[in-house]
Amino acid sequence: MTDSIDLRNISNLQQIAETIQKWLQKNDDWKTRFEKYATTLQDKTTENHIKTIRKSFHKVKNLNLYTSIGDINSGKGINLRYKGQSVAYLKIKQNKLILYSNKKLDKTNDTYFGWNKPLICEWNSPEAAEFRKYFSQDIKKKNQVEHLFESSLIEEFSKKISKDKTLCNIQPVRLCDGQLAFQMPTVLSASGKKVRQSKSARAGGIDILARVKQDGKSHLCVIELKKDFIKNALQAHIIRGQGLTYAVFLRELLRSDPEKGKKWYEIFGYQSDLPDSLTINVCIAVPKGEYQITSEPQDVHLGQDVLRFKYITFAYDEAKNKITSINSDLFAG
Repeated sequence: MTDSIDLRNISNLQQIAETIQKWLQKNDDWKTRFEKYATTLQDKTTENHIKTIRKSFHKVKNLNLYTSIGDINSGKGINLRYKGQSVAYLKIKQNKLILYSNKKLDKTNDTYFGWNKPLICEWNSPEAAEFRKYFSQDIKKKNQVEHLFESSLIEEFSKKISKDKTLCNIQPVRLCDGQLAFQMPTVLSASGKKVRQSKSARAGGIDILARVKQDGKSHLCVIELKKDFIKNALQAHIIRGQGLTYAVFLRELLRSDPEKGKKWYEIFGYQSDLPDSLTINVCIAVPKGEYQITSEPQDVHLGQDVLRFKYITFAYDEAKNKITSINSDLFAG
């Protein structure tokens, strides 16, 4: 770790953003790494492999496909998650779709869900059918509420028909023609009260990266999700600081080089060139609670680009296993 700041000690969000920007510009080894990531994600072999898995995978209740750069680079395949929690992997081997787990997943599957059978079988096998049947149940997860909320919000945002959505004009960034959830990595860690930059590949990722359409324009949205409602203004500030950290990284990634930035812009779902002025939303997402956010801080400006602060509060019905209502100021102002 090279640099860190305590979000409790800096109330000025512009100062926080500029500090993080200086880190990224001074210690810029990450640029080469993320250029390789973009090349991997846009590689036709990678794309075809993902599409083959997606085509062979038939949607099962509660189970969704996710991917990450780490999984792609390591050859693990595509991550299969139960309501946001990783439970297995899928990969193509000798033209067959294989379902498998590892020691880490075997342990968490037993701890969280009571599934104690290691996996290494074809997707169409009796063993895989037993696995699918088991996880089609609504299993009470232990201490995994945030995963559940993340999965539920992504599912809600991904709906295509407006009358079915509780919040319109938002879509999560996904791969493979919008069919595969994707978690965007960064080189920063902002999960607690302190923000740090890391030189290693192990750092924090954006909870949900989305595109938001307002007034005919589409903007990126960094969503920082928490499992508990906001109790006070300081807590709200810390969560904003966490989301801002990742938004600054996103801005630097897109602006570091015109050609390389355009690659990432395409990965995020845009077919056009990068605009002269980017707007990136930094959005808190929390369950509805006692503390009501009545106003947002001033926008942060980095060069010609604007980072603005928004919120989402939501209600989750445990009996129905779904998000039932969403309030947001994403489309205000």
